[in-house]
Amino acid sequence: MTPQRTGLIEKKLYWYLCFKRTDMFRKFLVFAVIMAFGFSCTYTFTEEKVPDANLLIKTGTVCGWCSQNDTLTISDTRVKYVDYKKCSTTNPTVSKSGELTTVELNELLGKLDFDELKKLDLNSCNVCADGCDDWISYKNGSQTHTIRFSRNDPKLTPIKAFFDQLNVIKSRYSSGN
Repeated sequence: MTPQRTGLIEKKLYWYLCFKRTDMFRKFLVFAVIMAFGFSCTYTFTEEKVPDANLLIKTGTVCGWCSQNDTLTISDTRVKYVDYKKCSTTNPTVSKSGELTTVELNELLGKLDFDELKKLDLNSCNVCADGCDDWISYKNGSQTHTIRFSRNDPKLTPIKAFFDQLNVIKSRYSSGN
């Protein structure tokens, strides 16, 4: 081959490779743009937001003469109801378990203003005179508070919707006892 012909082949090869690289670059650029749009369109279902994994809500009623002593425990979405009869506190007469949906749990938590609960400093002792006391214990991370009260105490107004919803859940498990 002559030196002129070799130079011509190199030039053609150079332009061919440049065109291929540009074509590959264009394909890569189109692919990258498509992927960027694909990943930027995400879907978030906010109603199914799961509460903290260390959520613990307990509520119950205790009455004098051992006429009633029950507890409903909500831990995350797990629910456990126990009822003690005959003054026992170790062997429940009734024990039921279940699950709340995250929608139900979020509905319950939506009715609680923790700041309002924290303001309540209630520690009744109706059980001391053979009456009944209801109680609520709430723990979620560093937020904790427990109150003991008479069911119709007017001071409960700020958390009445939360207390009523807890009683609805409790009645699902306590019915038939």
